[in-house]
Amino acid sequence: MRREQSITARQLFALVLMTQLGTEVLSLPHVESGIAAQDSWLAVLLSGLAGQLGILVLWRLGSRYPERNYFSYTASIVGIPAKSLINLLYGSYYVFSGLLLGLQYSDILNRWLFIYTPRWIILLLILIVCGFAATASLRQLANVVQTFILFPILGFLLILFSGVYGYDATNLLPVLSNGWSPVLRGAYAAFSAYVGYEVLLYAYPYVDGKGGAPRILLTMTLANGCTTAFYVIVCLICSTMFSTRQLNVIPEPIVFILKNYRVQVLQSIDTLFLIFYLSVVTATLIVYYFLAAKAYMNLRNQGLGRQGAWVWGSVAICFVFGLFIRKRGLILEIASIQDRMSVFFVVAVPFLLLIVAGIRRYGGIKS
Repeated sequence: MRREQSITARQLFALVLMTQLGTEVLSLPHVESGIAAQDSWLAVLLSGLAGQLGILVLWRLGSRYPERNYFSYTASIVGIPAKSLINLLYGSYYVFSGLLLGLQYSDILNRWLFIYTPRWIILLLILIVCGFAATASLRQLANVVQTFILFPILGFLLILFSGVYGYDATNLLPVLSNGWSPVLRGAYAAFSAYVGYEVLLYAYPYVDGKGGAPRILLTMTLANGCTTAFYVIVCLICSTMFSTRQLNVIPEPIVFILKNYRVQVLQSIDTLFLIFYLSVVTATLIVYYFLAAKAYMNLRNQGLGRQGAWVWGSVAICFVFGLFIRKRGLILEIASIQDRMSVFFVVAVPFLLLIVAGIRRYGGIKS
């Protein structure tokens, strides 16, 4: 297997931020409105705090094995056979996540921009670009993602100023009118929006050693904090511009806001935003296929296959399945499955491995 070069803390920040953003920002206000109503911003904030707890688990797990990545050191915790099974499941999870993300954004582009273009063509073009980029090394991948980070900033500014004259803060009132139950359910539903920080599982041993583990934790915290602020502000903007009833029937309220915003120097701001955000989606897909390939390559200790073969195999699988998944309702059902899978692979499995690693270490000290 190819030996990875180190990446800087700044590159880790870019990787985590871009992977977290994905497409959730487009539909998150709509989804949360149906659960937490006007308290959707609070649910998203709580979900971001839960994501920070997840980061602490991954950071602690990585700090126990600072010289190896997650797909390698699991053998030291649960043994080689279980490690192979875990890596197989993680690889499949990332392929599944890549399939869902590709379907979601190609569907959005098909409905908002390319109405007469077959969706499979949009999906194919996105997958080809992502496939080429995902065959790169971690440092090359980080360099590419770092160059894209300007686009979500520009997209955020478009969102922030698009409705500057249409805010109605009374839409946020009353706070917690239905208690904490819908807010907590909304926080659970929003957690998938923060998935992406698990890139630390693979990247931890390759982060530049300056500052050590505390700097890695600080970088991850800053990235997750920026993502949380992004999501909370977007939900606040949508909640102050639309009533709960309106948000429940608008699947991508941000695009709707931008489509109805007019300035003299720009036409079709929604088109500009969707183009900007395509870079974010592309970066997320690249990371997914990269991680899937790394998981599959570590099915054996001595390595299994080449990264390029695994990447293009994953891309081909996603494209073939994408040809048969056409209805938006089916995509939403797949998204609900992926939400549960994310909790399992990003939270439950690392947490259990951390407990087992602690027990094994304690037992070794006792003996």
